[in-house]
Amino acid sequence: LEPCLMCMGALMQARVDRLVFGTFDPKAGARGSRMEVASGVLQEECSKLLKSFFKSLRKKNS
Repeated sequence: LEPCLMCMGALMQARVDRLVFGTFDPKAGARGSRMEVASGVLQEECSKLLKSFFKSLRKKNS
């Protein structure tokens, strides 16, 4: 059965690389439930911002 949102969060925090489940849980499942997910929105700008932030953080800490 598809894991719930809290279980999915725990799996992500544990850096589990692969999840396999047999069926979706439309009421409580993390992937197949109520939320629509959009990715890639302003991807280049976001990537540049993150790189710049971590570059300045590393510079500050060295």
